[in-house]
Amino acid sequence: MKHAQKGSCERSARGRCTAWLSAVLVLAAASFGAQAQEVRTVARGVHVFIGDSGEPTPANRGMVGNIGFVVGETGTVMINAGASYRHGRALLAAAERIGGKPVVLVVITQPLQEFVMGAAAFADRGIPVLAHRASAELVAARCHNCLHTLRQLLGEDEMAGTRVLPPDRRIDASGPLEAGGRSLELIHPGWGSSPGDLAVRDLESGVVFAGALVSIGRIPELRDGDPAGWRKALADLQTLAGAELIVPGYGPPVRAGALDAVSDYIGDTEARVRALFADDTPLSAMVPAAHLPRYAGWALYQPLHGRNVQLRYLALERASFAH
Repeated sequence: MKHAQKGSCERSARGRCTAWLSAVLVLAAASFGAQAQEVRTVARGVHVFIGDSGEPTPANRGMVGNIGFVVGETGTVMINAGASYRHGRALLAAAERIGGKPVVLVVITQPLQEFVMGAAAFADRGIPVLAHRASAELVAARCHNCLHTLRQLLGEDEMAGTRVLPPDRRIDASGPLEAGGRSLELIHPGWGSSPGDLAVRDLESGVVFAGALVSIGRIPELRDGDPAGWRKALADLQTLAGAELIVPGYGPPVRAGALDAVSDYIGDTEARVRALFADDTPLSAMVPAAHLPRYAGWALYQPLHGRNVQLRYLALERASFAH
């Protein structure tokens, strides 16, 4: 990856940059009734809908994870599409109301249900949806199961109109993106949290949208991840972002140093599971044996850490059989 140039902010009457700590509450859309969703302005024309850091529940209506949008001179680019058709429509309406420009493109960072299930709401407006090819293939392969699960969990009414829509624009590598009069960079760091990871950097502000590569105060899900590749991707993101903000998939926007804790969790989990596997610890005993107190206060430590431990054990077991 190329080292990022530092973004500049002119604190003048022209309002070149809004302080990143500023936050406003807006109604996501009429379809969400009186429920408000927090939107943070992190740079000029760069905004984030802050989502829940837990798992989807009827209480949070599936609005898990952060959704971003970048407003250019002629249009708006969304970063991820939301958890349902209703959520997608609400995000679309709110982004256009806040930014005053039509949404012209959606970029999917990872093939996760909270990021992709709202894509049809944008496609029905003729808005293209872009992802890495590997992500698009995973959406097509498994998101029907995600939809079934979300319908059972959130109810038919909440998921009304939602359908699986694999992204129609697919890329295979990093590269520049011009959309809506804004210059962006799409970054594929290799196989990190998923084989099709994308990060999005706004070249004007330097803000990086990392998606599920980064979760702050929340256990990252290792299901699709490659631990070594993920840690390398995090190190590269730190270099890329420099002093600018990184918008994680879960949790508040942070500076680059905050990514150390995410990398440490991945490395500590992998090291602990490998040590237990080498000692012939049975799978039934792995979860309590791999307890990591440092991270026990993070959101979803129960149940995600246990799942991560089991998945990494099974991956090591498969690798040992292959040899």
